[in-house]
Amino acid sequence: MMNIWNFIEQKLKEEKSIFLMIVIETHGSSPGKQGFSMVVSSDRDLHGSIGGGSVEFKLVEECKRMLSAGEQQIFIKRQVHKGNVTDGSGMICSGEQTVAFIPLSQSDIQNIASITSCLSKNKSGIFELTENSYNFRLSDEIPETQYQCTITNESNWSYSETIGYKNIIYIIGAGHVGFAASKLFYQLGFKVVLYDNRPNLTMLTDNPYAHEKQVIDYKKTHEYISEGDNAYVIIMTNNHTHDKEVLSLLLRKNIKYLGMMGSEEKVAVIKKQMRNDGFIDDDFSHVHAPIGISINSETPEEIVVSIAAEIIRIKNSK
Repeated sequence: MMNIWNFIEQKLKEEKSIFLMIVIETHGSSPGKQGFSMVVSSDRDLHGSIGGGSVEFKLVEECKRMLSAGEQQIFIKRQVHKGNVTDGSGMICSGEQTVAFIPLSQSDIQNIASITSCLSKNKSGIFELTENSYNFRLSDEIPETQYQCTITNESNWSYSETIGYKNIIYIIGAGHVGFAASKLFYQLGFKVVLYDNRPNLTMLTDNPYAHEKQVIDYKKTHEYISEGDNAYVIIMTNNHTHDKEVLSLLLRKNIKYLGMMGSEEKVAVIKKQMRNDGFIDDDFSHVHAPIGISINSETPEEIVVSIAAEIIRIKNSK
């Protein structure tokens, strides 16, 4: 599926004018989440979404009007979803969202091409937007949060977004469930990193879904795991001793999600052993073990669906 930046580049090459809409800030139950984006082209072609429904329809129509009138001003528009109020959208979901409108034309092709080139090379960069202009620059540093926004008023605001930002799923254990997890999280758009301590393991070496795969010493697992809001870890080694070893090393790292596969009995035993090693109950407060939501999973594929559901819930929560 074509990403929104490639769509923009294609339309600009076709000498079409564009309005790019980006949700730069949200509060409460807004239909569009921060970072949602949508393009309206002068040939009335559309790509992306800022949340759908009547709000999206109204803003699309506004973009069409501005394109017809040749308007070329960056601006923001606040939408309050609380019925008949100032800046009201007409919706009643009790949330708010602020949408930035960015006009683009043939003069922007080079800037947009730098973004599509960045993505094609699996690199990252920072898209910066203010009330006056936008800018894109390559950056090797991936911040802990993908979006940053400051709004003083409609004439003084800024927004930045990491383009090429990847949520990383670290799968510790390359067995059957690890293989199924690699496939599903690959499909969900995560960067998949797969580790195991067994050399010449076919399910590791022949896994086509892992972006990175490596044989490691589980005693050094913590050295391979990055920290931040984009880091997710699932522990599913082939041995409960290794599970305990890896969990002990990662328990106090700053990662978004830490889960360990196993029965309630196995988890209880491992936690008891770790308490004897000096860990306290608070250390386990953020650990998801047994891993996943309860859906009576049986097969590896069903197990990873339950894990993915839990991770998606965590990822999309504020």
